[in-house]
Amino acid sequence: MFRIHYQKMYNLARCILYDEDECKDVVSEIFSKILADQITLLPESEEGYLMRSVRNRCLNILAHKSTKEKVVKLLLDESDESFLNGDNELLERLMQIIDHLDPPIRQAILRMRYLQEMSYQEIADHEGVSKVTVYNHLSQAIEIIRKHLK
Repeated sequence: MFRIHYQKMYNLARCILYDEDECKDVVSEIFSKILADQITLLPESEEGYLMRSVRNRCLNILAHKSTKEKVVKLLLDESDESFLNGDNELLERLMQIIDHLDPPIRQAILRMRYLQEMSYQEIADHEGVSKVTVYNHLSQAIEIIRKHLK
């Protein structure tokens, strides 16, 4: 089961967390829990269970991080200490990039997620869209911001 599903599980975690070590930990924790709790998975449902477990664990990790830490982790290289040290110029640049995101819903979703700390479901309900749409807009916004900051 590990050999069959590890890479898919890791790739999903990587899409959500953007951190190789955290992704490896998430996948390892899931397999450890299956072994420790002696969970028996049926072949037809094991992939769905494993992928949902990865998604849920990743979302829990993100939910427990502070807003600033999440934004820094997603937008900047970990080696860039200037943001952490209060570089107002970089923060101003970041805010300008966010202000110019298109379509406007992408900007609103980004602000709701990281400034208001709303969950994907809360954002989806507020905007009248699906959670997948929220995730897609966040992913695209983060990629745009990364490109502008490099």
